[in-house]
Amino acid sequence: MTAQVDIFGLADFGLGYLAKKSEIQAAELFFATSRFINIDIDENSVKNSESGEDQGVSIRMIDKRGSLGFSFTNRITKKHVEKIIGIAYKMTKVGTEDPDFKNLPESCEFYEHVPNLYDKNIKHLSIEESINPVKDLIRTCDEDDMTISQSGHFGATYNKAYIFNSNGLNVHSKQTACSVSSQMIVKDEKTNDTSVGFDYQTVRRYHNINAIEIARNSLESAKRNLNRIKIQSGKLSLILTPKATISMILKPVASAVNAETFQRNRSFLVDKRGEKIGSDLLSIHDNALIDGAVGSASFDGEGVPCKNKTIINNGVFQKAGLLHNSYTAGKERVESTGNAVRSSYSTTPGIGITNLILEPGNANIKDVIADTKKGILMESTGDRPNISTGDFSGLIMQGNIIENGKVKDPLNETMFGMNLLDLFKNIVIVSKENKVYGHYKAPYVKVDDVQIIGSAS
Repeated sequence: MTAQVDIFGLADFGLGYLAKKSEIQAAELFFATSRFINIDIDENSVKNSESGEDQGVSIRMIDKRGSLGFSFTNRITKKHVEKIIGIAYKMTKVGTEDPDFKNLPESCEFYEHVPNLYDKNIKHLSIEESINPVKDLIRTCDEDDMTISQSGHFGATYNKAYIFNSNGLNVHSKQTACSVSSQMIVKDEKTNDTSVGFDYQTVRRYHNINAIEIARNSLESAKRNLNRIKIQSGKLSLILTPKATISMILKPVASAVNAETFQRNRSFLVDKRGEKIGSDLLSIHDNALIDGAVGSASFDGEGVPCKNKTIINNGVFQKAGLLHNSYTAGKERVESTGNAVRSSYSTTPGIGITNLILEPGNANIKDVIADTKKGILMESTGDRPNISTGDFSGLIMQGNIIENGKVKDPLNETMFGMNLLDLFKNIVIVSKENKVYGHYKAPYVKVDDVQIIGSAS
């Protein structure tokens, strides 16, 4: 936020103006500023680079009928704040009554301090400095004889936000993040077969970015998927890599425990709270208080304190296992879990994860593979489950057959099918090795008795 803007004065003005409106139950002003750099690679060369800034303010208010008014502007002046307040106020007049909209969050005296969420090096990063990890991506691709091309991305963001509401809430924060991704295309000159690999990294601090490692991981992933074979149908064990654990377990759970989805009866976990839904090895937490983690924060997009929440413990879906913002919490008459998220000042708060973690186990992944007589090491699928029913069938985009403890040929035209609840219950091993991908932390997971649909005659 530019130094000339009196954020606190504008907040006092806006909330003071609305305090005179007796029909308004609660109101919130959200100020945000951001700086960003994006560099895109296509055909292993820089195709686009951009840097810029954005700032704005939004007003959200509810009247005593629960009718919502919302408006925003990218001009942070008294004149424009007054204008959006007027627009939002008119919206409450014509809006639909909603008795489920109870209130906005109350003020809080204590917030956990979470270290290392801000890096001044990212705030002041230039396009010229940002090109260094991009050069690492390009050079790694050029140095390998099997690569055809690479697409990739480097991005860096600095965000600062202020939240004020009529219940006395007054908080602000600043955070940074940067990310790098690589998608490699390789070719086997003997067979002319081609394949694609992908890897990415998102961190809070610039010096933690390792573009060379990401490019190499992408390259190795592509090579493992060359010269695919077809297999016959049957029930096999799946060993999920951390990426596959995210797509097969953590992302579906994140969607299913979103309180908005749950309250609309669109989750396969409806009526399952307090019940055992999976193996004793399945424990999942949403923890916003991890030092330096991408999803960490002291407070959420509404100013509610963030915390560590247990969603599933030893296979039991916790009664308090849903993720709430203030609206869904008010509807259920519970406290918000601090999971309100805003992508921008121009949006109202939704619900999202912070750092979703599947707790690691004690097994060594090399031993797990060595002890597998026949199975599949699965890296990715391009498909998603039906969150309402839990049914999950899809194509194994990247996966290798395991025979007698050895990872062998990659698979072609191979699908899987099972319900997520069966998948959870059939978890037999969780590794101690794990990886962090953005907001997710996942180990290797072995699942027994998965229906595999092959195309071999």
